[in-house]
Amino acid sequence: MTEAARIDDEGFDETEIFVGKDVLELLSSSMYVNPLSIFREYVQNATDAIDDAVASGLLSSIDEGRIEINLDHIDRRVVIRDNGKGLSNKDFPARMLSFGASEKRGTDARGFRGVGRLSGLGYVQQLVFRSRAKGDTKVLEATWDGRIVKRMLAKNDSEADLRTIVREAVTLKKLEPEDYPAHFFEVELIKPRRIANDRLLNEIEIEAFVSQVCPCPFSPEFSYGQEIATLLKAHGRAGKSYQIHINGAEEPVCRPYRDYVEYSDTKKASLRSLKTFEIESIDGEPAAVGWLIHHDYQGAIPSAQGVRGLRARVGNIQVGHDRLFLEVFPEDRFCSWTIGEVHVLDGRVVPNGRRDEFESNMHLDNIIAHLRPVGAEVARECRVSSQKRNRLKTFELAADKIYEKLDVLKQGAVSARFAKSIKAEIGTLLAEMRKAVEFDLFEDEDRRAMLGRLASIEKAVDARTTKAEGDIFESLPASKRATYKEVFDLIYDCSVNQVAAKSLIDRMLDRLSRL
Repeated sequence: MTEAARIDDEGFDETEIFVGKDVLELLSSSMYVNPLSIFREYVQNATDAIDDAVASGLLSSIDEGRIEINLDHIDRRVVIRDNGKGLSNKDFPARMLSFGASEKRGTDARGFRGVGRLSGLGYVQQLVFRSRAKGDTKVLEATWDGRIVKRMLAKNDSEADLRTIVREAVTLKKLEPEDYPAHFFEVELIKPRRIANDRLLNEIEIEAFVSQVCPCPFSPEFSYGQEIATLLKAHGRAGKSYQIHINGAEEPVCRPYRDYVEYSDTKKASLRSLKTFEIESIDGEPAAVGWLIHHDYQGAIPSAQGVRGLRARVGNIQVGHDRLFLEVFPEDRFCSWTIGEVHVLDGRVVPNGRRDEFESNMHLDNIIAHLRPVGAEVARECRVSSQKRNRLKTFELAADKIYEKLDVLKQGAVSARFAKSIKAEIGTLLAEMRKAVEFDLFEDEDRRAMLGRLASIEKAVDARTTKAEGDIFESLPASKRATYKEVFDLIYDCSVNQVAAKSLIDRMLDRLSRL
């Protein structure tokens, strides 16, 4: 007790505080599961810089903001630049060499932990930052050498701390400003690793990721985009979108939503209605706003479409993946049938450091509780859609079978007895079609189309002759006609495929007619 009291009286010597070098590994490559997440981090910082430029009058609106992602496959470089406020020469060194000390915490900015800028360090040979603010006479550059960082992290040196690595791996320079904008910030990834399909230089994968995760505008090909944008506009950052261009493309990257969903090369479904909703926090303030688009729910939407799932967004940037709100659905599978978003507005619902989940608390629980009725609504729609498809399938199969049987009657090659049985089967199939039409969950337009088809088939049935005999047997000896009919009856009766059976009998009749 005496020793403890003495230590308490003396306090701590500043030199006793030690920040180990492994912290740097946690802040870079160990931070993110998906390497493409580094684009989200840099775009996120760029949007905050553009917002600052608008607030300070450098840009008249965020529509003047521009974020460029340029890929150089030959020299293996990626440059992400924005025309935001930029960092002043005065602030640049301290901001580039700080860790987890963001000035954004407590503000309306999207980033706030001060670690996202190092997200690319674990994937490149060099990570370079450049910036200047309006009025600066120089461009400042900070270069992190990823090879030195890896070498020092691998060394068995328990005495090495974070400062040691920074001194060895980071170089600060002043550059002449002639080739740079008056205010900007950029990050350059030099010699990124070849991961999987060279993902960090794969334009297709980068654009697909950015379009889903980053605050891009809706495509003009998405009819509900303007209505959703109007809904979100009243909620600050949730309603802001930015111009992100890849490799100098004239058109910016747009969100992947369109007026249809492609399940396969031959199967496409149109979106049919938009539902919006708002969620209150536990103290009555807006906690989230969201939207859901109903379609015909034909099954799980392919992940390549980039639209499936009830997705979470904060500041119009996606948090996690398309299954983040899986628990709000009565059955897991319905999550992948869904198209919708939840924009979290409650500042107490905070993404974790990797932005792949939210930090668990009662405010998140409140949002999830309010989303369960949304999940239940989707489940109902999915089940109704499945019932509709089953009845429509029954209707179409019955129609196809009726036409097959009418073709058999028209052929006139079966006996009167077999023709009578075919008529009875047609009657049963018509009854199945009438029952399918009576399903009360069909839309009026769908029901009218089905009734029109049914009336046309009933007319064809009434018009078709029921006589089995006809000119088809006139060229054959009368004594053999009954035998041939029995044989043909047997072929139809034993065949699984009546279309194939009819084709066979057509060939037999043609051969007999030439004897």
